[in-house]
Amino acid sequence: MDWKSIDKRQLITILSCFAGTFLVTALFRVDMPFTYTLGSQQVSAGVYATLGDACIYVSVLMLGAPWGVIVSALGAALADLVVGSKLFIIGSLIIKSAMALFVAAFALKCDDWKKCLVVAGMTEAIMVLGYFVYDLLIVREFVVAGLAFLTDLAQGVVCGAAGAVILRYMPVMEPEKMLQVRRAPQEREE
Repeated sequence: MDWKSIDKRQLITILSCFAGTFLVTALFRVDMPFTYTLGSQQVSAGVYATLGDACIYVSVLMLGAPWGVIVSALGAALADLVVGSKLFIIGSLIIKSAMALFVAAFALKCDDWKKCLVVAGMTEAIMVLGYFVYDLLIVREFVVAGLAFLTDLAQGVVCGAAGAVILRYMPVMEPEKMLQVRRAPQEREE
């Protein structure tokens, strides 16, 4: 990643994608009233559903890797910080990065609706399962993790549908910056 090779147009695109991811994640959300016990008091688990995942698809298709991955992860993590979900900042950095890497690896293969739905569905599955494991490891309360799982599942369905539409209709702006996934050649049986 060469900082000197970024031109003004690309810098504006990077900053726009970052701001969009942050704003959509922070503003278009539904806070969930889930709490857990910390010491002797009940504290908010900081769980919320958001449309921010749709920005991951847009950022990766516009910027490719690594910038699409970076703005997706940092935008979501900053939104967690600003809305008071500090517990999830590290989780968002890891999970949103994994989602963006998956989109970067498979977006070029989305040439029909079925493939777009599969890629978007798998991307959202990374989110749902990632946060479920994160909730179990960090919050350590099965009820909260289960309720958050259902919230994430609903978010995954909505954002997965939006992601499939984005993958189908938005062109990849920087195809040379997308990740290349290749299968090993299979031996033919005679």
